[in-house]
Amino acid sequence: MYPPGGPRQPEVDFDQIIGGLRNNLGRIGGRLGGGGIWGVILLGIGLIVVVWIATGIYRLGPGEQTAQRRFGAICGEIFGPCTQNAGIVTQTGLHWWWPSPVGKKDRVKVTETRRMELGFRTGSAEGVAVEGLMISGDLNIVDVQMVVQYNIKDIAGYLFRVDDPGELDRNIPPGQPDGRTLKDAAEAAIRLVVGQRTIEDVLTEQRTEVESETKERLQEFLDSYESGINILSVQLLKTQAPEEVFEAFEDVLRARQEKETRINEARTYENSIIPRAQGDAERIKREAEAFRLARVARAQGEAGRFISVLDAFRDHSIQLRHELQDTNNADGDGDSTTGIGLADVMVVDGRQTNDDGFDILVDSLSVIGANTGTLADCVFSEAELLAAGDGASRCAFNVSFQARVGEPVTGERFAIAYLGNESIRIPDLAGSGPFEVRLGNSVLDTNNSDRDDDMSTGVNASDITIVTGPNGAQAGIRVSDFDPYTNIARFEVSEGASVGPGDVFTVQYLNKEDLTIPATSEVTQQRLYLEAIEGILPNVNKIIVSPDTESVLLLGGRGEVTPVPLGPRPSP
Repeated sequence: MYPPGGPRQPEVDFDQIIGGLRNNLGRIGGRLGGGGIWGVILLGIGLIVVVWIATGIYRLGPGEQTAQRRFGAICGEIFGPCTQNAGIVTQTGLHWWWPSPVGKKDRVKVTETRRMELGFRTGSAEGVAVEGLMISGDLNIVDVQMVVQYNIKDIAGYLFRVDDPGELDRNIPPGQPDGRTLKDAAEAAIRLVVGQRTIEDVLTEQRTEVESETKERLQEFLDSYESGINILSVQLLKTQAPEEVFEAFEDVLRARQEKETRINEARTYENSIIPRAQGDAERIKREAEAFRLARVARAQGEAGRFISVLDAFRDHSIQLRHELQDTNNADGDGDSTTGIGLADVMVVDGRQTNDDGFDILVDSLSVIGANTGTLADCVFSEAELLAAGDGASRCAFNVSFQARVGEPVTGERFAIAYLGNESIRIPDLAGSGPFEVRLGNSVLDTNNSDRDDDMSTGVNASDITIVTGPNGAQAGIRVSDFDPYTNIARFEVSEGASVGPGDVFTVQYLNKEDLTIPATSEVTQQRLYLEAIEGILPNVNKIIVSPDTESVLLLGGRGEVTPVPLGPRPSP
């Protein structure tokens, strides 16, 4: 068995060193006489030991590893028992190990990328047929030239576990597994892979897969040998048919390339025609969809316009004169400008068919704000309006009503009560003294001061509250008296208050507002109704509006005339 790296010369020739020292010491001893000869001998022995120990110092460079051996075994400790794994030195720098003959050091550059050629030799125009010729899976002969790149991943396996005779033509000395072992394993791997595939796969279509699978097979072989070699890449430089049939194979390959060219041209034509056809089809579908959406949108718009006209025709909502407030603190926050609902508007007077309440009921409530129609978009007093600046608006409220049975009767009178804010402007002739103002709505008793549970009695000045003074001030005006018969309130200006004619302040009281179920006039009803019909039915031939009979729309088509009633008959 060859030692790692092939036959090696001793690192130090101790016989030569000892012989030289013996001669030198003999001359020195002759000069000193017989008594000093032993001292010289001891000195010489000490020098020999120092020199011998110094020869154990070595330097490990980047990318190098060293296997330290003591009496042939890989050891990691100088004096301790030998442990193979600890005997591999990988750290760069200076190290010391036993010199020969006690120990030996095998240093290898493991990160170096090494190269092995199979089927050819660099510098030679001819291939190595014995290595490159092989049989494919379909029983054809193929000539393969391949390059294997590798490095060392396990120095112990690389140096000691494979007995390789070496390979002289690649300058691989005996004892290293990247000689015949690597070449034979690579040849076996490529032959195994090529033998499982057709010649077309190897020559053209699946060269990359052949390289990848060969690399995996070769690594499996070398790992099973514990060779310590790591395969970096396998590259097929040249794959062709043997020289004898090379021209025939080239013809076959050219024919196949021509076939692929024709197929690709056909696919290109297909890829250009199909998308164009698909685009035309998509365009037609989109045009049809746009036409459908337009027709649907038009129909929906016409229907919506007709419904809006119908809603306007049937709408009996009334806008309250003043800003509605929260009377029952429904949301529990103590703020009269929030938590406003249907319960804050109540019917206090009207027709009663039975004794179970008024025939008119509050149906819905909506706020008319500045933007989205919510309480957050409007204000409730003159002070808030001034503080909000440009773009702010006072809150307004619409209330809709319904009858208990049937529809509300147009012109029917009733009264409602709600807590509301009213803005009052100081009269021009008020001066600084008291002034009187007639309130917009009747004032009701908010605190039941007379204890009779009748909101229309016991009304006095305490039922009117100043919300904000002039120019947003909190003081300056107070209610001094109120006459419920004339609905006139008397206000006094506090001494020192800065107020003047035209200033606006806000008061709050329980409003009694007399209302009448509204209705559009007959002319307006017919106009709205006709506008809706004419927009939906453009083929109108004639409209007959008679004061004595029901108005009729005449529709003509294909010689036929169809009368369509337009609306309710006018009232006598």
